[in-house]
Amino acid sequence: MRGLFINNKAAKDSIHISGKMVFDCLKLCQNIQLDYLEISVEERQIPTGYAFYLFNYHPHTMSWLDTRSLRKLLGFTGTIVLEVLPGDPFVLCPEYDFDYYCVLDPTIKSRNKRVYSFPRPLPKIESRNPYIDQTIPVIGSFGFATKGKGFQHVVEAVNKEFDKAIVRINIPYGDYVPDSKEYAAYLENICKGIAKEGIEVVVTHDFMSDDELIKWCGSNTLNCFLYDRKMPGLSATTDQAIVSGRPLSISKNNTFRHITEYIKPYPEWSLKDSIEKSVSFLDQIQSDWSQETFAKTFEILIDKNKLILNKESEPSHSITLLVKKRSLEEAIKNRYKKYKRKFTLQHLKTILYDKGHNKKII
Repeated sequence: MRGLFINNKAAKDSIHISGKMVFDCLKLCQNIQLDYLEISVEERQIPTGYAFYLFNYHPHTMSWLDTRSLRKLLGFTGTIVLEVLPGDPFVLCPEYDFDYYCVLDPTIKSRNKRVYSFPRPLPKIESRNPYIDQTIPVIGSFGFATKGKGFQHVVEAVNKEFDKAIVRINIPYGDYVPDSKEYAAYLENICKGIAKEGIEVVVTHDFMSDDELIKWCGSNTLNCFLYDRKMPGLSATTDQAIVSGRPLSISKNNTFRHITEYIKPYPEWSLKDSIEKSVSFLDQIQSDWSQETFAKTFEILIDKNKLILNKESEPSHSITLLVKKRSLEEAIKNRYKKYKRKFTLQHLKTILYDKGHNKKII
């Protein structure tokens, strides 16, 4: 059985990386051959003839895509869902546009028969580098420069528990993160400013591959993520930290709800507690969220829907995906950016829309 996985173009973002991680898992499916394609608004041709299609749709990377047209154009079509609230997989994903939803949240529960709960798509490594014990403990954290990552909380926690330690924080610049360089510098200044004497804070900005990131996490005494954000989605940063096998500490934040089922959050477990206790639980997580388990979950999904899959044929031609029409509100915002020194927003609404005739003027 042949299917097509559609990801966004390669970029410095966790969405594309998550898509690649999912595809690596699905390559292990026994009776499914999955091809891979990357698209953008400039390159959006899709070959036909597949039994099913699976998009890595996200409103940040595929905001241009008219998802309402996909089933009509392609047939049996689904999507990966990255950003979810507890019990709500549709907070950032259209609820009625796909035939099936692969939600990367092992805690999700939904009565919607099109929603399938998946484990995290952990990357696989052949072997880990042996950990070299550090005389001075090294506490690592990483993530893009977005609000709520809590890097300063990591430094504060290290201040409380250690007289000497190195805090390594990697904050790469993201393609979909506005003002990431400026905000990363701001976070660096805060973290270095609150570190007490004896605590060294080292901030880097490397965008690492999965393998590099796993090795980076594997060289830390503890990997620590003390988020305080309020937004949909599970944290993706912990995926590579879990695979590294090194001790892990996380905050009691919804973004870690899939992990707090296994290990106690900070400060219920101190950083030193996490160093001593968390590794055995990480071994269980790696087993529960293996690539093989992910692939089997997808095989069950396809088997349940085998009666409504597309009739396969050899790819003979391509179709062009449709671009979503801009809403009036988007047109207003774009025009406002251009003319904001000359007009008020209310004036622009009047220019763009004739209320009397209920139609667009420009």
